[in-house]
Amino acid sequence: MPPVPPAPDHGAGLESSPARHRLFFALVPPDAVRARIADAVAGLRAQAGGARWVRTSRYHLTLAFLGEHRVLDASLIARLQARGRATAAAVGPFEWVADRIDCLHARRPPCVLLGASPCEPLQALHLRLREPPPATGDASPFVPHVTLAYLEHALPAAVPLQRALAWPVDAIELLHGEPGRPDYRSLGGWPLGR
Repeated sequence: MPPVPPAPDHGAGLESSPARHRLFFALVPPDAVRARIADAVAGLRAQAGGARWVRTSRYHLTLAFLGEHRVLDASLIARLQARGRATAAAVGPFEWVADRIDCLHARRPPCVLLGASPCEPLQALHLRLREPPPATGDASPFVPHVTLAYLEHALPAAVPLQRALAWPVDAIELLHGEPGRPDYRSLGGWPLGR
């Protein structure tokens, strides 16, 4: 298995920022996949003391983080919706297969569901949806994953799933999160290949 890279730091600088609106493009699992993910996590709950578990309603795979914003500007949302619509039309449906749970490297390591191998359609979606990379070239690598929990200490080793989890991907969504809100709000969703 390839080494797990550091977790993207989407919260860098938040302490001094009054931004309240977090925007990102994501895959949202259908109910059957969400239930399979929850089943895969159930066995780990007893092993991971001090964990902060992600609510199943918040499971998603981030395709492109779009930053923190002080206000939700209508023109920004319209531009992002147009980008989502055009990107979805250009990429057909596909399947993402996850085969293990592991931790990304961070101060409080996120416990995540990871894919079995590189997935070209996911990479294509990421490249089309992301904001331009910083001029310094210091962009975090894209590691497709679903965050399951935040742990006190990393797992000692990756935990293989008893049965690989196949996620049929047929749509993308633009999601909005705010501190203190239990769930994300969809600002648009688009079927792939149409």
